[in-house]
Amino acid sequence: MSDNISFQVSIPKTTYQALKRVAKKTHKSESDITLAALRAYLDHLAKVDPFLGMFANDADMVDEVVTYAMRTRESTPLRIHEGK
Repeated sequence: MSDNISFQVSIPKTTYQALKRVAKKTHKSESDITLAALRAYLDHLAKVDPFLGMFANDADMVDEVVTYAMRTRESTPLRIHEGK
């Protein structure tokens, strides 16, 4: 018995046309290309820094933090040198 699971997915026509072109160019099936893309995406997600990933859906907060850090950097030196 196979460990494979089959499911149906709906994708835009232009994406499917690109998939067909890549499959033809690489002499692989559309399923093989789709599976390779899915695996690459999942591998990428596994490598994402969990700390940075916490803010993936809160771009406004990240912008505020960066703005605060840049403003603070303008008025507060990173290092205070002795004798200066």
